[in-house]
Amino acid sequence: MQLLTALLSCLLSLLGGDGPSSHTRIVRASENGVEVLLSKTTLADGLATFHCLSSRSGSCHYRLYEEICRAVAGTPLQQQCDRRELESFDLGVGARRQVSGLPGGFDQCVGVARDPLDCA
Repeated sequence: MQLLTALLSCLLSLLGGDGPSSHTRIVRASENGVEVLLSKTTLADGLATFHCLSSRSGSCHYRLYEEICRAVAGTPLQQQCDRRELESFDLGVGARRQVSGLPGGFDQCVGVARDPLDCA
């Protein structure tokens, strides 16, 4: 049984699996076929880890936010959403940052330049 567990752990690490209770988001941006940004965010057990893997500018600029939506009166399928910024920060290439206490529905945008950081 220990051998089987060790083999499964090795296989998951080769495939990039982070385990059953985690979620990983990779953001990759390119211009004219040239990669300008690569970022990895992992959320596991309420702890988000942001990792700037590469950036043309030398930094990844993050903006964390949540959308708060409510139905528009009289139109059952329309919603009006407001975006509430939770945090923004910069990471140099190779750097990581851990953030806890984010709401479950948080989202992010990440770019190579701080302004304008398009989070549309």
